[in-house]
Parts: sequence; C-alpha cells; structure tokens
Amino acid sequence: MSSSVEYILLGDIGATNARFALLSNGSLSAISSFEVAKFGQFTDVLANFVKERCRQTKNNQALLAIAGPVTDERVLLTNSTWIIDPRELQMRFGLQVRIVNDFEAVALSLPSLTSTDLAEIGGGRPELGAPMAVLGPGSGLGVACLVHRSEKRVVIASEGGHATLAPNCDQEDRIVAHLRERFGHASAERAISGGGLENIYQAIADLKD
Repeated sequence: MSSSVEYILLGDIGATNARFALLSNGSLSAISSFEVAKFGQFTDVLANFVKERCRQTKNNQALLAIAGPVTDERVLLTNSTWIIDPRELQMRFGLQVRIVNDFEAVALSLPSLTSTDLAEIGGGRPELGAPMAVLGPGSGLGVACLVHRSEKRVVIASEGGHATLAPNCDQEDRIVAHLRERFGHASAERAISGGGLENIYQAIADLKD
C-alpha cells in the first residue's frame, strides 16, 4: 500500500473475535481476524495488526465498533476482560479513535441494505419510516433500534440482551426457572446466544432426569 494514501483503521471488536481492516476512498482492504482469547488485552491485538498491515500506510484515525456499553468514552467489553480506552490508544499508537457500540454501528447500516442483503421471515410488509430493530446472537445478544426523526436518524443503543427472559409456555417456564437457579438472573442472552444454546441444552437434559 502506498504511504501517500491516508487510511482509516476500522475495527469490529467482539468477545470472540476482533476484526480489523483499512479504509481509503471508500475501498475496504482485506479483513484480518484475531481470536480474542489469545490476547491478554486489546492493545496486544491492535499492535499485532498494526505491525502486520500498517507499516507502509499513513493512518492516524480509527473507528472501533465494540461489544459493550460506551461509558465516559471507554468500553469494558461485556463478555471479555478487555478495556478499550481511546486515550491509551492515542498515546501508544498515535491514533485519534472514535468508539461506538457494535450494534449502534449495525443499526446505522440498516438503511443501506438492499434486497440482496435480506431474507424475508414471517409475514407482513415493512412500513416506510417506521423504527427498525436489529438483534444479533453471538457471545452475547446485541440489540439496537434505528428511529427516523425528520431528516435525522437516531440510534438507540442498548444492552437489551440483559433484559429478563420472558417464557411463553410451561416448558419455557421450567427452563427459565432452571436458568434462574443456575445464574441468579435469567437474561435473554442466557438463552439467545452461542453459550445460550448450551444453557438450553443443559436445562432440558437436567429437567428430563
């Protein structure tokens, strides 16, 4: 990559994988993916990417979408021990960093999706200008909403995965009771996530004993 071109470092940081790419003039480079569990802290994985991909580039800006609530311009990942602080990244890497919640970023992308990006489920038709919700099970359960207000789009980021799980039948009552006994609080992501599939399986197996 030519050093005369300025790049923006992009990151999608979850509890399982951290993905990075470089953006320049609307073109995205190949994506590099790293397993979070293999790195003690976020700066370790970022240093790895910078060493591999940024030696011949000019980049002093970064945009990171992170799986956790943004508090005082820093993030403690919900399902990881990583802490991401833009001030630390500025001092170590010389980057001006903006961080957003990962599902805030996903919600902002919704108006740009086309029919080729979508698969219809259920019935009904979308209403133009109606609020749009995005949910995503992974290490946890991400939830966000996009609302149109006049000419402005407003994202409502949330930690909706930690809302209390609501059962709808006797079997679900028993499963939720099992989760509550095991974890203290039966949140949505205790069942609707990668680890949640294991939790449901274990609950059903235990209830059959």
